[in-house]
Amino acid sequence: MKSHTPWVVALVFACVTTLPAHAQQTTTSGSNVLTGIPRLACEATLCLSSSLRPGECSPSLDHYFDIRKYNKHGLDWSATVSARRSFLSQCPASDDPGMSYRIDAISRGAGKCDAEFLNQTYADTAYKWRKRDYGDDSVQTVYEVHPLPTVTLDQLPTYCVAYNDHAWTYELSVRYVGRPTMGGHWVKTEEYEAAQAKWNAEHSGLWAKGWSFSLRDPRHRGGS
Repeated sequence: MKSHTPWVVALVFACVTTLPAHAQQTTTSGSNVLTGIPRLACEATLCLSSSLRPGECSPSLDHYFDIRKYNKHGLDWSATVSARRSFLSQCPASDDPGMSYRIDAISRGAGKCDAEFLNQTYADTAYKWRKRDYGDDSVQTVYEVHPLPTVTLDQLPTYCVAYNDHAWTYELSVRYVGRPTMGGHWVKTEEYEAAQAKWNAEHSGLWAKGWSFSLRDPRHRGGS
């Protein structure tokens, strides 16, 4: 578990107390409390740095994930990342040491590095199979094949490493269970030990029983 460092305290302070002088134009009349887009930007930075997201996070997260840019081919991810980064940068604390790197990591990784997204995006089919030979004079090989849902990506993309494993992150990490050829998938780190133990129990002894596993159907591509 990673601890919230002083910049988090600074963000909370910025959201609920006195503003820095350069941001006071964003306040309501006679108030020194951060409001509007700067407040949403600060809250989004906090909420996207933790898996603990209370209901108070909803307005800022809704605003953040509603920022989408499109081109003729559909969602323009590069432009979307840039626009989301610009939004987060409107938090007055964005100029603090280390914040630029953190905001960049959030804008690239938030929404794309959780177990659900990774499992859906990299979903594929593996095959559990074995072959049997029949006949005496004319041997006929028959494959027994069982399709197996799996997730082929078993290493986090670099942008997810920057987002999930940053020193300012709180319980966002995920881990891969199993193997890509044997029904592997992503889970939250806190669920890993139980999920890996379950996977081990379900797959123990299978090799000894003559089963093989591959990402290609052995009946079509030779089982390699």
